Amino acid sequence: MPKVTGEIQAEFAVRSGLTQLVRKYHTSPLKIAKTFRYDNETLSMDAPPAEQLGVYMMDCSPGLMSGDHYEITMRLGEGARVYLTNQSFTKVHPSEAGSGSTQRQSLKLGAYALLEYMPEPLMLYKDASLAAEMDVQLSPGSALIFSDVLCPGRTQRGEIFHYTRYTNRLKVWHNNELIFYQNQKIEPASMQLSAPGCWEQETHLGNLYVFSDRLNQRELEAVLAIMDTLEDVRVRVGASLTYKHGLIVSVMGRHAWEVQKALSIGWKELRRSLFGFMPLMINK
Repeated sequence: MPKVTGEIQAEFAVRSGLTQLVRKYHTSPLKIAKTFRYDNETLSMDAPPAEQLGVYMMDCSPGLMSGDHYEITMRLGEGARVYLTNQSFTKVHPSEAGSGSTQRQSLKLGAYALLEYMPEPLMLYKDASLAAEMDVQLSPGSALIFSDVLCPGRTQRGEIFHYTRYTNRLKVWHNNELIFYQNQKIEPASMQLSAPGCWEQETHLGNLYVFSDRLNQRELEAVLAIMDTLEDVRVRVGASLTYKHGLIVSVMGRHAWEVQKALSIGWKELRRSLFGFMPLMINK
């Protein structure tokens, strides 16, 4: 395994009725910058507001350099609710020949825990190479909502698919059963990304992953319906249920902000449909 050059470990638990960060460990350049109350408006007059703990992760370096390896581990205890994000794009710098950057993330959710992980987009510079993997362990009643947005490079500098390689593996376990496995590999120099059925004219790809044993056909129909109402963005959208306890919304466009806006609309609709609440305020 490559040497760890940045690491975050965090554990959350419910204390006195509130989700709290009960343990953390980090090594530079990664750290938890701050936590804050993330309140939700419950759509039922009989229920109290659903409160979460908001968490900002920070990378105080310019980004992932050749040979860097990041480790991110999040543990949520029973009933904990966390909204997790970072402060800026994850930037992957050019890699030396035969080398690259790596990132491994591990998420473990206790019973009835909720993790909404909405990081900023991933930016792969010219000649960058990144191998990313994520392992998710869900318990009965828990739920994960996770988004990712992949940029083709610094488009204002003419970097469009000039990176060397991007691989992304995602495994999701529910109650010790493997329910989802994704193995994505992109090597622009050897692929016809503009071919029909591939990227075609689009350059940015975003996905919204939702895993919960509450999911059913109703959520798929709800998110497809709301996506049909998109305005001010030119994107292609698709959505489907996975083999078990999962739903994925995929968006392709030519600008990161358009993809993010579409995913955000889908995210808000799914959290309304699944949990009956919407974002109320961010108290920083």
